[in-house]
Amino acid sequence: RSEIHFTSNMRHNIHFLSRRRFSVKCPILDVPKLRLRDGGFMPQIALGTWKSAPGLTQNAVQVALSNGYRNIDTANDYNNEPDVGDAIQSMLSRGELKREHLFVQSKLWNSNHRAEHIMPDLQQTLSDLKLDYIDSYVIHWPQACPSLIHSPTLRTTGAYPAHYAKGTMFPNDDEGFFVSDVESHFTETWHAMQDLVDKGLVRSIGLSNFNKTQIQEILAMDSCKHKPSILQNECHPYLQQKDLIDFCQINGIVFQAFSSLGSGDTHLAVTASPTGVIPLKDPYIRSLAKKYEKSEAQIILRWHVQRYNGMNALVTKSVTESRIISNLQVYDFALEQQDMDGFDALNHGWRHLYWRETSNHPDYPFKDELPYKYRLERAPLTTSSGTSE
Repeated sequence: RSEIHFTSNMRHNIHFLSRRRFSVKCPILDVPKLRLRDGGFMPQIALGTWKSAPGLTQNAVQVALSNGYRNIDTANDYNNEPDVGDAIQSMLSRGELKREHLFVQSKLWNSNHRAEHIMPDLQQTLSDLKLDYIDSYVIHWPQACPSLIHSPTLRTTGAYPAHYAKGTMFPNDDEGFFVSDVESHFTETWHAMQDLVDKGLVRSIGLSNFNKTQIQEILAMDSCKHKPSILQNECHPYLQQKDLIDFCQINGIVFQAFSSLGSGDTHLAVTASPTGVIPLKDPYIRSLAKKYEKSEAQIILRWHVQRYNGMNALVTKSVTESRIISNLQVYDFALEQQDMDGFDALNHGWRHLYWRETSNHPDYPFKDELPYKYRLERAPLTTSSGTSE
């Protein structure tokens, strides 16, 4: 079972890389750390880099690291890992941080699920991040789609959708649909990923966007000597994932929420919000923001860190300095139990990230949520990170 660990220094200084100044009402506590099954500790709140433009990512990561973040979540298909690496190295070279104080998490891309393609995927990430190891390496999605099948695809081969002949990370077939490696299964991927732990290239391995049945399949493997440490899935007040979190806690897996604010940018949502607004504009959350004199984002993030006795983790993303800083300022207050209970009425089951264009693969995780008589859609011309040919 996960444990919360506080560092001895309970405060960190506020530092700004730009000349702008923002008011801080209260001292900020160091971020609690959750104990993973491998014995390592993961800071509860991570800075996410999904959809962060390469030109803005380096500054965002440096601002975060200068203001108490010690957990950075990234992925090679985000097309910005070199910027993340530059930010980390800048802090390390100036002696402001030590590598052992950081927790860096990246992800195995869908096109590289075959055993022979896993090492090239990781090596590219390590090269881009300028690191000798990463702390957590998760399978980004259970389905090997999109996939070039017989060759690995990397950021350097193109992090955008294109015809398979171009060898990018998002290969399309002749009709414009994602190419799917239906002969690849995530249990084979997991079996091969365990070697990365044994070689010291990653400290722990985990999963992302997996459903409960798929996680059970990993846990039941005869060759599962390194069990998943982390499950990263979409989770916010409108998609609270209670059953899945319960399952993770029972099985010693730390649940880590992405899109933790309910996505202010909802271009990925394929269904309208059940309330007509996103969580950040929900009337109940706004009423709590007024009551506690906090922002709506801080109310949601406090709800996350307070759930399950503080045993859940989360990723929060911004490239705006003031928001990066304020998103960490959630440990100087607590929501009353009646206010925590009020979130139960917001659990509408509203998922943003379906990526239905990959549902032709048998390991697609959300088949039971697809509309009746759903017909496969062609691949989009732009990735969720905003990159295109």
